[in-house]
Amino acid sequence: MNKKELIQEVAIRSGMSQADVENVLNHITDTVRDSLHNEESVTLVGFGTFRVQERAARQGYNPSAGRKMQIPAKKIVKFKPGKALEIK
Repeated sequence: MNKKELIQEVAIRSGMSQADVENVLNHITDTVRDSLHNEESVTLVGFGTFRVQERAARQGYNPSAGRKMQIPAKKIVKFKPGKALEIK
């Protein structure tokens, strides 16, 4: 499901217009993104938790150059699904 299909499905289920659903979805994604940029976790009870985690620097291998290289540390977003997303 892509963003357009999600908007259509939520509009059908909620009775809201697709424009209103798209506006709300954009505000939600902007808010989640801003919180993660501030290194705050975002928990949607039952759905899951988004959080920022630092990935340590490590040694890698560049096959095209044929030599080892240093991969720098970076921050990544992790998602831990909640109970509502368990597939039975």
